[in-house]
Amino acid sequence: MVKNILLIRHAEAEFVSGQKRDFERMLTNNGCNQATILGTYINKLPIHMDAIYMSPAYRTLETTKLLVEQLDVVPRLMDAEELYEATENLMKAFVRRVDPMFKNIAIVAHNPSIAQYFAYLTMSVRDFSPATCTWVELSVDVWNAVSSNMGIEKDYYYPGMA
Repeated sequence: MVKNILLIRHAEAEFVSGQKRDFERMLTNNGCNQATILGTYINKLPIHMDAIYMSPAYRTLETTKLLVEQLDVVPRLMDAEELYEATENLMKAFVRRVDPMFKNIAIVAHNPSIAQYFAYLTMSVRDFSPATCTWVELSVDVWNAVSSNMGIEKDYYYPGMA
């Protein structure tokens, strides 16, 4: 069996200011456009997400909302508090706990953990600028069997990519 995971970094967000905590940063106008474009792109992929797990930070919630508005098949949306300020090890543990009934999932979260987890899965390095998405295929029956260097990168995209 095959499992698929989309690793998505949130779209462009406001800079940290004295008036807002990092957690409260919203998307910029450009970030809103990026998330919409990304959703349109994801909708054209030959897989449909069963679930999207997202950090509870405002910018990831906004990214997810705008992205999902572009999808023909709406997945389950799952808040995942541990994805905010996650480490690579936390990402590993998180994915191993994903419900085995889900075949295709997306994670909308933050850097550096998204890039680090991608490198763990594929043993390759990719830039994860805002609104970047990679599709990684895993030859496993259950998520708790995911380990290093088993992922095959199927797609890499960010809005504005040539």
